[in-house]
Amino acid sequence: MRLLLTIICTGLASLSYAQPERIIGNFSGLGVRAMGLGGAYVAVADDFSASYWNPAGLAQITERKLDVTFFRKSHVNKSVFNETRDNVQLSNTGFSSMGFIYPYPVYQGSLVFAIGFNQVADLDWGLRQTGFDRLDSLQTRHQFQHEGQLTLSSISAAVDVSQFISFGGTLGFVGGEDRHRNELVYVDVNDRYTYKNLRSEDIFLDEYEGATSLRLGALIRMPRDRPRLRFGATVQSSIGQEIRYQFRGNPKGYTSVEYDNEDIETIDKVSLRGRYEIQFPLQYAIGVSYFPIEGLLFSTGLSVSEWSQSEYVCCDEQQEQLRAETKFDRQYKDVVRYHLGIEWEVPEIALDLRAGYYTDPLPFVGPYEPSDPPIDMKKERRFITLGIGLLLDEVVQLDIGWIRGDFEQTEEMLYSGRKNILSQETSVTRIFLNIGYGF
Repeated sequence: MRLLLTIICTGLASLSYAQPERIIGNFSGLGVRAMGLGGAYVAVADDFSASYWNPAGLAQITERKLDVTFFRKSHVNKSVFNETRDNVQLSNTGFSSMGFIYPYPVYQGSLVFAIGFNQVADLDWGLRQTGFDRLDSLQTRHQFQHEGQLTLSSISAAVDVSQFISFGGTLGFVGGEDRHRNELVYVDVNDRYTYKNLRSEDIFLDEYEGATSLRLGALIRMPRDRPRLRFGATVQSSIGQEIRYQFRGNPKGYTSVEYDNEDIETIDKVSLRGRYEIQFPLQYAIGVSYFPIEGLLFSTGLSVSEWSQSEYVCCDEQQEQLRAETKFDRQYKDVVRYHLGIEWEVPEIALDLRAGYYTDPLPFVGPYEPSDPPIDMKKERRFITLGIGLLLDEVVQLDIGWIRGDFEQTEEMLYSGRKNILSQETSVTRIFLNIGYGF
Protein backbone atom coordinates (compact mmCIF):
# COMPACT_ATOMS: atom_id res chain seq x y z
CA MET A 1 0.00 0.00 0.00
CA ARG A 2 2.83 2.38 0.77
CA LEU A 3 4.20 1.72 -2.70
CA LEU A 4 0.83 2.61 -4.23
CA LEU A 5 0.71 5.76 -2.15
CA THR A 6 4.15 6.81 -3.30
CA ILE A 7 3.25 6.28 -6.94
CA ILE A 8 0.07 8.35 -6.61
CA CYS A 9 1.75 11.25 -4.88
CA THR A 10 4.81 11.27 -7.10
CA GLY A 11 2.50 11.57 -10.09
CA LEU A 12 0.77 14.57 -8.51
CA ALA A 13 4.06 16.27 -7.81
CA SER A 14 5.20 15.70 -11.38
CA LEU A 15 1.98 17.19 -12.73
CA SER A 16 2.55 20.38 -10.75
CA TYR A 17 6.17 20.47 -11.83
CA ALA A 18 5.46 20.02 -15.52
CA GLN A 19 2.52 22.38 -15.81
CA PRO A 20 2.30 24.57 -18.93
CA GLU A 21 4.62 27.55 -19.18
CA ARG A 22 3.02 30.43 -17.32
CA ILE A 23 4.79 33.10 -19.37
CA ILE A 24 3.02 32.00 -22.57
CA GLY A 25 -0.26 33.77 -23.23
CA ASN A 26 -0.59 36.01 -20.15
CA PHE A 27 -0.80 39.39 -21.88
CA SER A 28 -1.90 42.09 -19.40
CA GLY A 29 -1.76 45.18 -21.63
CA LEU A 30 0.33 48.34 -21.57
CA GLY A 31 -0.66 51.98 -21.85
CA VAL A 32 -3.90 53.40 -20.46
CA ARG A 33 -5.04 55.06 -23.67
CA ALA A 34 -3.99 52.01 -25.68
CA MET A 35 -5.99 49.62 -23.51
CA GLY A 36 -8.97 52.00 -23.46
CA LEU A 37 -8.95 51.46 -27.23
CA GLY A 38 -8.90 47.68 -26.78
CA GLY A 39 -5.21 47.44 -27.65
CA ALA A 40 -5.93 48.68 -31.20
CA TYR A 41 -2.85 50.87 -31.02
CA VAL A 42 -0.34 49.70 -33.63
CA ALA A 43 -1.60 52.37 -36.04
CA VAL A 44 -2.11 55.08 -33.36
CA ALA A 45 0.97 54.84 -31.12
CA ASP A 46 1.37 58.50 -30.18
CA ASP A 47 2.37 58.26 -26.52
CA PHE A 48 5.01 56.44 -24.49
CA SER A 49 3.30 53.04 -24.88
CA ALA A 50 4.28 53.23 -28.57
CA SER A 51 7.60 51.73 -27.47
CA TYR A 52 5.64 48.50 -26.92
CA TRP A 53 2.87 48.70 -29.54
CA ASN A 54 4.78 50.30 -32.42
CA PRO A 55 8.02 52.22 -31.76
CA ALA A 56 7.73 54.01 -35.11
CA GLY A 57 4.82 56.00 -33.62
CA LEU A 58 7.21 57.82 -31.28
CA ALA A 59 8.21 59.97 -34.26
CA GLN A 60 4.83 61.74 -33.96
CA ILE A 61 5.64 63.16 -30.51
CA THR A 62 6.97 66.72 -30.39
CA GLU A 63 7.37 67.43 -26.66
CA ARG A 64 9.19 65.86 -23.75
CA LYS A 65 6.89 63.86 -21.55
CA LEU A 66 6.99 61.74 -18.42
CA ASP A 67 4.31 59.05 -17.84
CA VAL A 68 3.64 57.08 -14.66
CA THR A 69 0.97 54.36 -14.46
CA PHE A 70 -0.62 52.49 -11.55
CA PHE A 71 -3.02 49.55 -11.57
CA ARG A 72 -5.67 47.72 -9.59
CA LYS A 73 -6.49 44.16 -10.64
CA SER A 74 -8.73 41.35 -9.43
CA HIS A 75 -8.88 37.69 -10.42
CA VAL A 76 -11.79 35.36 -9.63
CA ASN A 77 -11.69 31.67 -10.52
CA LYS A 78 -14.83 29.61 -9.88
CA SER A 79 -14.21 25.88 -10.15
CA VAL A 80 -16.38 22.76 -10.25
CA PHE A 81 -14.56 19.50 -9.51
CA ASN A 82 -16.75 16.44 -10.00
CA GLU A 83 -19.89 18.53 -9.34
CA THR A 84 -18.47 20.23 -6.20
CA ARG A 85 -18.10 24.04 -6.38
CA ASP A 86 -15.33 26.25 -4.98
CA ASN A 87 -13.66 29.58 -5.82
CA VAL A 88 -10.51 31.67 -5.36
CA GLN A 89 -10.30 35.47 -5.37
CA LEU A 90 -7.05 37.42 -5.77
CA SER A 91 -6.51 41.19 -5.90
CA ASN A 92 -3.50 43.44 -6.13
CA THR A 93 -2.63 47.15 -6.42
CA GLY A 94 0.70 48.51 -7.54
CA PHE A 95 2.99 50.26 -9.99
CA SER A 96 2.55 49.40 -13.66
CA SER A 97 4.96 51.48 -15.75
CA MET A 98 7.11 54.59 -16.10
CA GLY A 99 8.37 56.13 -19.29
CA PHE A 100 10.20 59.22 -20.53
CA ILE A 101 10.11 60.61 -24.08
CA TYR A 102 12.72 62.99 -25.49
CA PRO A 103 12.30 64.49 -29.00
CA TYR A 104 15.75 65.42 -30.26
CA PRO A 105 15.82 68.68 -32.27
CA VAL A 106 16.57 68.09 -35.95
CA TYR A 107 16.52 70.35 -38.98
CA GLN A 108 13.86 68.35 -40.79
CA GLY A 109 11.57 65.49 -39.86
CA SER A 110 11.66 63.92 -36.43
CA LEU A 111 14.02 61.99 -34.14
CA VAL A 112 12.60 60.77 -30.83
CA PHE A 113 14.04 58.66 -28.01
CA ALA A 114 12.28 56.92 -25.12
CA ILE A 115 13.19 54.84 -22.09
CA GLY A 116 10.85 52.98 -19.77
CA PHE A 117 10.00 50.22 -17.35
CA ASN A 118 6.75 48.28 -17.76
CA GLN A 119 4.84 45.29 -16.44
CA VAL A 120 3.81 43.37 -19.56
CA ALA A 121 2.51 40.02 -18.28
CA ASP A 122 0.39 39.13 -15.26
CA LEU A 123 1.10 35.72 -13.70
CA ASP A 124 -1.33 35.96 -10.74
CA TRP A 125 -3.68 32.99 -10.80
CA GLY A 126 -5.43 30.72 -8.33
CA LEU A 127 -7.42 27.49 -8.34
CA ARG A 128 -9.07 25.57 -5.53
CA GLN A 129 -10.78 22.27 -6.22
CA THR A 130 -12.78 20.46 -3.57
CA GLY A 131 -14.61 17.21 -4.21
CA PHE A 132 -14.40 13.46 -4.62
CA ASP A 133 -11.52 12.09 -6.71
CA ARG A 134 -13.10 9.29 -8.72
CA LEU A 135 -9.77 7.96 -9.93
CA ASP A 136 -8.51 7.07 -6.45
CA SER A 137 -11.76 7.10 -4.42
CA LEU A 138 -10.48 9.90 -2.18
CA GLN A 139 -11.94 13.18 -0.95
CA THR A 140 -9.65 15.96 -2.10
CA ARG A 141 -8.89 19.58 -1.24
CA HIS A 142 -6.37 20.99 -3.69
CA GLN A 143 -5.21 24.61 -4.05
CA PHE A 144 -2.81 26.22 -6.53
CA GLN A 145 -1.75 29.83 -6.28
CA HIS A 146 0.59 31.80 -8.52
CA GLU A 147 1.91 35.31 -7.89
CA GLY A 148 4.27 37.10 -10.21
CA GLN A 149 4.81 39.20 -13.31
CA LEU A 150 7.04 39.81 -16.29
CA THR A 151 8.61 43.23 -16.71
CA LEU A 152 10.10 44.98 -19.74
CA SER A 153 12.89 47.56 -19.49
CA SER A 154 13.23 49.28 -22.84
CA ILE A 155 15.17 51.79 -24.92
CA SER A 156 13.44 53.06 -28.05
CA ALA A 157 14.12 55.37 -30.98
CA ALA A 158 12.06 56.53 -33.96
CA VAL A 159 12.83 58.61 -37.03
CA ASP A 160 10.96 60.04 -40.00
CA VAL A 161 12.40 58.70 -43.24
CA SER A 162 10.00 60.74 -45.40
CA GLN A 163 7.06 63.09 -45.00
CA PHE A 164 4.72 60.14 -44.52
CA ILE A 165 6.76 57.22 -43.22
CA SER A 166 8.53 56.61 -39.92
CA PHE A 167 10.54 53.69 -38.61
CA GLY A 168 11.36 52.79 -35.04
CA GLY A 169 12.82 50.13 -32.83
CA THR A 170 12.72 49.04 -29.19
CA LEU A 171 15.48 47.11 -27.49
CA GLY A 172 13.93 45.39 -24.51
CA PHE A 173 15.11 43.37 -21.53
CA VAL A 174 12.48 40.96 -20.22
CA GLY A 175 12.57 39.42 -16.74
CA GLY A 176 10.45 38.59 -13.71
CA GLU A 177 9.41 35.77 -11.42
CA ASP A 178 6.55 33.40 -10.66
CA ARG A 179 5.95 32.16 -7.09
CA HIS A 180 3.77 29.06 -6.88
CA ARG A 181 2.38 27.21 -3.89
CA ASN A 182 0.64 23.84 -4.28
CA GLU A 183 -1.31 22.46 -1.29
CA LEU A 184 -3.12 19.11 -1.29
CA VAL A 185 -5.14 17.10 1.22
CA TYR A 186 -6.53 13.62 0.44
CA VAL A 187 -8.97 11.89 2.81
CA ASP A 188 -9.84 8.18 2.58
CA VAL A 189 -13.58 8.57 3.26
CA ASN A 190 -14.44 5.05 2.03
CA ASP A 191 -11.71 3.34 4.08
CA ARG A 192 -10.20 1.69 1.02
CA TYR A 193 -6.57 2.19 2.03
CA THR A 194 -4.45 1.74 5.13
CA TYR A 195 -4.28 5.48 5.75
CA LYS A 196 -6.83 8.11 6.82
CA ASN A 197 -5.37 11.08 4.98
CA LEU A 198 -2.27 12.41 3.30
CA ARG A 199 -1.00 15.94 2.96
CA SER A 200 1.29 17.55 0.46
CA GLU A 201 2.77 21.03 0.19
CA ASP A 202 5.15 22.10 -2.56
CA ILE A 203 6.65 25.51 -3.27
CA PHE A 204 8.01 26.57 -6.65
CA LEU A 205 9.93 29.68 -7.64
CA ASP A 206 10.65 30.45 -11.30
CA GLU A 207 13.03 33.36 -11.95
CA TYR A 208 13.08 34.65 -15.51
CA GLU A 209 16.54 35.91 -16.26
CA GLY A 210 16.93 39.04 -18.38
CA ALA A 211 16.30 38.15 -22.02
CA THR A 212 16.84 40.54 -24.92
CA SER A 213 14.08 41.30 -27.39
CA LEU A 214 13.96 43.56 -30.43
CA ARG A 215 10.75 45.07 -31.78
CA LEU A 216 10.80 46.90 -35.12
CA GLY A 217 7.93 49.00 -36.41
CA ALA A 218 6.79 51.11 -39.33
CA LEU A 219 4.05 53.74 -39.53
CA ILE A 220 2.52 55.43 -42.57
CA ARG A 221 0.64 58.71 -41.89
CA MET A 222 -1.47 60.55 -44.46
CA PRO A 223 -1.16 63.49 -44.33
CA ARG A 224 1.81 63.93 -42.02
CA ASP A 225 0.84 66.81 -39.71
CA ARG A 226 -2.81 65.93 -38.97
CA PRO A 227 -3.14 62.40 -40.38
CA ARG A 228 -6.63 61.06 -41.02
CA LEU A 229 -5.37 57.62 -42.02
CA ARG A 230 -2.53 55.61 -40.53
CA PHE A 231 -1.13 52.13 -41.22
CA GLY A 232 1.19 50.37 -38.78
CA ALA A 233 3.13 47.12 -38.66
CA THR A 234 5.58 45.54 -36.21
CA VAL A 235 7.66 42.41 -35.80
CA GLN A 236 9.25 41.18 -32.59
CA SER A 237 12.31 38.98 -32.64
CA SER A 238 12.49 35.47 -31.28
CA ILE A 239 13.38 35.43 -27.56
CA GLY A 240 15.46 32.88 -25.70
CA GLN A 241 14.25 33.02 -22.10
CA GLU A 242 16.34 31.33 -19.40
CA ILE A 243 14.40 30.21 -16.34
CA ARG A 244 16.04 29.42 -13.02
CA TYR A 245 13.79 27.34 -10.81
CA GLN A 246 13.72 26.28 -7.19
CA PHE A 247 11.52 23.48 -5.87
CA ARG A 248 10.93 22.90 -2.18
CA GLY A 249 8.94 19.75 -1.58
CA ASN A 250 9.24 16.12 -0.67
CA PRO A 251 11.17 13.25 -2.28
CA LYS A 252 8.15 10.90 -2.08
CA GLY A 253 5.70 13.53 -3.30
CA TYR A 254 3.87 13.94 0.02
CA THR A 255 4.50 15.76 3.32
CA SER A 256 2.73 13.55 5.88
CA VAL A 257 0.51 10.47 6.08
CA GLU A 258 -1.85 9.49 8.89
CA TYR A 259 -2.50 5.74 8.91
CA ASP A 260 -5.53 3.86 10.22
CA ASN A 261 -3.58 2.75 13.30
CA GLU A 262 -3.00 6.45 14.22
CA ASP A 263 0.68 6.36 13.16
CA ILE A 264 1.85 9.52 11.39
CA GLU A 265 4.69 9.50 8.88
CA THR A 266 6.33 12.85 8.11
CA ILE A 267 8.67 13.37 5.17
CA ASP A 268 11.37 16.04 5.40
CA LYS A 269 11.39 18.65 2.66
CA VAL A 270 14.16 18.83 0.12
CA SER A 271 15.24 21.73 -2.06
CA LEU A 272 16.07 21.35 -5.74
CA ARG A 273 17.57 24.00 -8.01
CA GLY A 274 18.21 24.11 -11.71
CA ARG A 275 17.68 25.93 -14.96
CA TYR A 276 16.23 25.53 -18.42
CA GLU A 277 15.69 27.72 -21.48
CA ILE A 278 12.71 28.15 -23.76
CA GLN A 279 12.79 29.70 -27.22
CA PHE A 280 9.85 31.88 -28.23
CA PRO A 281 8.97 32.46 -31.92
CA LEU A 282 8.63 35.67 -33.91
CA GLN A 283 5.50 37.75 -33.30
CA TYR A 284 3.78 40.04 -35.81
CA ALA A 285 1.18 42.81 -35.64
CA ILE A 286 -0.61 45.13 -38.10
CA GLY A 287 -3.14 47.91 -37.63
CA VAL A 288 -5.18 50.68 -39.27
CA SER A 289 -6.59 53.86 -37.74
CA TYR A 290 -8.93 56.41 -39.31
CA PHE A 291 -10.35 59.84 -38.41
CA PRO A 292 -13.61 60.12 -40.41
CA ILE A 293 -14.31 63.54 -38.87
CA GLU A 294 -12.49 65.86 -36.54
CA GLY A 295 -12.36 64.43 -33.02
CA LEU A 296 -13.52 60.88 -33.87
CA LEU A 297 -11.07 57.97 -34.14
CA PHE A 298 -11.62 54.38 -35.26
CA SER A 299 -8.81 51.88 -34.86
CA THR A 300 -8.29 48.18 -35.45
CA GLY A 301 -5.48 45.67 -35.48
CA LEU A 302 -4.38 42.09 -35.06
CA SER A 303 -1.32 40.31 -33.73
CA VAL A 304 -0.03 36.79 -34.39
CA SER A 305 1.99 34.62 -31.97
CA GLU A 306 3.09 31.21 -33.25
CA TRP A 307 3.34 29.52 -29.86
CA SER A 308 3.30 26.06 -31.46
CA GLN A 309 6.80 26.86 -32.75
CA SER A 310 8.26 27.34 -29.27
CA GLU A 311 10.81 24.82 -28.06
CA TYR A 312 13.08 23.96 -25.17
CA VAL A 313 16.67 24.57 -26.24
CA CYS A 314 18.64 23.96 -23.05
CA CYS A 315 17.81 22.06 -19.87
CA ASP A 316 19.53 20.41 -16.95
CA GLU A 317 19.18 16.61 -16.68
CA GLN A 318 16.09 16.67 -14.46
CA GLN A 319 14.26 19.25 -16.52
CA GLU A 320 15.21 17.50 -19.74
CA GLN A 321 13.24 14.45 -18.61
CA LEU A 322 10.22 16.51 -17.50
CA ARG A 323 10.13 18.80 -20.52
CA ALA A 324 10.51 15.91 -22.95
CA GLU A 325 6.79 15.26 -22.44
CA THR A 326 5.91 18.73 -23.72
CA LYS A 327 4.92 18.82 -27.40
CA PHE A 328 4.50 22.45 -28.41
CA ASP A 329 3.14 21.58 -31.83
CA ARG A 330 0.38 19.53 -30.19
CA GLN A 331 -0.23 21.11 -26.75
CA TYR A 332 -0.03 24.76 -27.82
CA LYS A 333 -1.80 26.57 -30.61
CA ASP A 334 -0.93 29.67 -32.60
CA VAL A 335 -2.85 32.69 -31.37
CA VAL A 336 -4.35 35.62 -33.27
CA ARG A 337 -5.52 38.56 -31.13
CA TYR A 338 -8.08 40.95 -32.66
CA HIS A 339 -8.37 44.55 -31.44
CA LEU A 340 -11.05 47.20 -32.01
CA GLY A 341 -11.22 50.70 -30.54
CA ILE A 342 -13.06 54.01 -30.78
CA GLU A 343 -12.27 57.42 -29.28
CA TRP A 344 -14.35 60.59 -29.23
CA GLU A 345 -12.95 63.98 -28.30
CA VAL A 346 -15.79 65.87 -26.63
CA PRO A 347 -16.11 69.32 -28.25
CA GLU A 348 -15.20 72.43 -26.25
CA ILE A 349 -13.65 70.50 -23.35
CA ALA A 350 -10.35 68.61 -23.08
CA LEU A 351 -12.04 65.25 -22.53
CA ASP A 352 -11.63 62.02 -24.49
CA LEU A 353 -14.01 59.05 -24.21
CA ARG A 354 -12.82 55.59 -25.30
CA ALA A 355 -14.16 52.09 -25.74
CA GLY A 356 -12.64 48.90 -27.11
CA TYR A 357 -12.74 45.17 -27.49
CA TYR A 358 -10.12 42.48 -27.97
CA THR A 359 -9.71 38.72 -27.97
CA ASP A 360 -6.87 36.89 -26.25
CA PRO A 361 -7.17 33.11 -26.83
CA LEU A 362 -5.35 30.76 -24.46
CA PRO A 363 -2.40 29.15 -26.27
CA PHE A 364 -2.33 25.99 -24.12
CA VAL A 365 -4.88 23.44 -25.33
CA GLY A 366 -3.41 20.36 -23.61
CA PRO A 367 -3.75 17.70 -22.72
CA TYR A 368 -1.44 17.36 -19.74
CA GLU A 369 -1.19 13.61 -20.28
CA PRO A 370 -1.27 11.87 -23.71
CA SER A 371 -4.17 9.65 -22.62
CA ASP A 372 -6.38 12.60 -21.67
CA PRO A 373 -8.59 14.57 -24.08
CA PRO A 374 -7.64 18.18 -24.95
CA ILE A 375 -8.93 21.05 -22.85
CA ASP A 376 -12.43 22.05 -23.92
CA MET A 377 -12.65 25.84 -24.17
CA LYS A 378 -16.29 26.59 -23.51
CA LYS A 379 -15.64 30.31 -23.84
CA GLU A 380 -12.48 31.92 -25.17
CA ARG A 381 -10.96 34.97 -23.46
CA ARG A 382 -12.68 38.17 -24.64
CA PHE A 383 -12.27 41.61 -23.11
CA ILE A 384 -14.21 44.86 -23.20
CA THR A 385 -12.46 48.11 -22.33
CA LEU A 386 -13.45 51.66 -21.41
CA GLY A 387 -11.38 54.76 -20.84
CA ILE A 388 -11.35 58.51 -20.36
CA GLY A 389 -8.64 61.10 -20.84
CA LEU A 390 -8.52 64.60 -19.36
CA LEU A 391 -6.01 67.37 -20.10
CA LEU A 392 -5.26 69.71 -17.16
CA ASP A 393 -3.51 73.07 -17.57
CA GLU A 394 -2.15 72.06 -20.99
CA VAL A 395 0.68 70.07 -19.38
CA VAL A 396 -0.87 67.35 -17.19
CA GLN A 397 -2.74 64.46 -18.81
CA LEU A 398 -4.87 62.09 -16.71
CA ASP A 399 -6.03 58.81 -18.22
CA ILE A 400 -8.15 56.09 -16.65
CA GLY A 401 -8.75 52.68 -18.22
CA TRP A 402 -11.00 49.76 -17.27
CA ILE A 403 -10.71 46.20 -18.62
CA ARG A 404 -13.04 43.26 -18.02
CA GLY A 405 -12.74 39.75 -19.44
CA ASP A 406 -13.68 36.16 -18.74
CA PHE A 407 -13.37 32.63 -20.07
CA GLU A 408 -14.53 29.07 -19.32
CA GLN A 409 -12.82 25.73 -19.80
CA THR A 410 -13.28 22.06 -18.90
CA GLU A 411 -10.60 19.40 -18.41
CA GLU A 412 -10.98 15.63 -18.17
CA MET A 413 -8.49 13.20 -16.62
CA LEU A 414 -8.97 9.54 -17.57
CA TYR A 415 -7.73 6.39 -15.86
CA SER A 416 -9.01 2.82 -16.29
CA GLY A 417 -12.30 4.02 -17.73
CA ARG A 418 -12.91 6.48 -14.88
CA LYS A 419 -12.62 10.24 -15.23
CA ASN A 420 -12.33 13.36 -13.11
CA ILE A 421 -13.89 16.53 -14.51
CA LEU A 422 -12.63 20.01 -13.63
CA SER A 423 -14.46 23.10 -14.94
CA GLN A 424 -13.29 26.68 -14.45
CA GLU A 425 -15.00 30.04 -14.91
CA THR A 426 -12.41 32.81 -14.69
CA SER A 427 -12.95 36.58 -14.69
CA VAL A 428 -10.33 39.33 -14.70
CA THR A 429 -10.83 43.03 -13.99
CA ARG A 430 -8.10 45.68 -14.31
CA ILE A 431 -8.17 49.43 -13.67
CA PHE A 432 -5.30 51.67 -14.79
CA LEU A 433 -4.45 55.27 -13.91
CA ASN A 434 -1.82 57.21 -15.84
CA ILE A 435 -0.41 60.63 -15.03
CA GLY A 436 1.46 62.30 -17.85
CA TYR A 437 3.45 65.53 -17.62
CA GLY A 438 4.57 67.35 -20.77
CA PHE A 439 7.31 69.95 -20.81
